[in-house]
Amino acid sequence: MTEKNRDNGFEAQIDNAAYEAWFIKQVQASLDDPRTSIPDKEARRLMAEKREVFKRLPDR
Repeated sequence: MTEKNRDNGFEAQIDNAAYEAWFIKQVQASLDDPRTSIPDKEARRLMAEKREVFKRLPDR
């Protein structure tokens, strides 16, 4: 194993740990959010509308 491969593995471990910490924080924030949840069907409808808007945007 080269030094470069060892460094990439270490960086990947750090990235994975950072992502996991971020994800746990996001989930907890969602659970702690006092706002009323919306039904899955409504959330899917809203996201479909947003996707349609983005599809119509000019390519960059």
